[in-house]
Amino acid sequence: MEEQNVIVGEFEDELYAEIARRDLEAAGINANILKGNGSVFILFSEKDKAVRLVIPGTQIEKAKQILARKFY
Repeated sequence: MEEQNVIVGEFEDELYAEIARRDLEAAGINANILKGNGSVFILFSEKDKAVRLVIPGTQIEKAKQILARKFY
């Protein structure tokens, strides 16, 4: 069974998404930047933000903790 991907963060600027992606990768979480629409489950969404950070759903809690320290 394929693991479901989720959006863990949304950014107005690709630079911030890349910084967040690198932080998650450093913590062992495979993260990808998604621009535009994609086939992922949207956990939460702010429609005005165009760049999304996508991770495996099983890593959501760890990723939210990492991102909360830097971005929220």
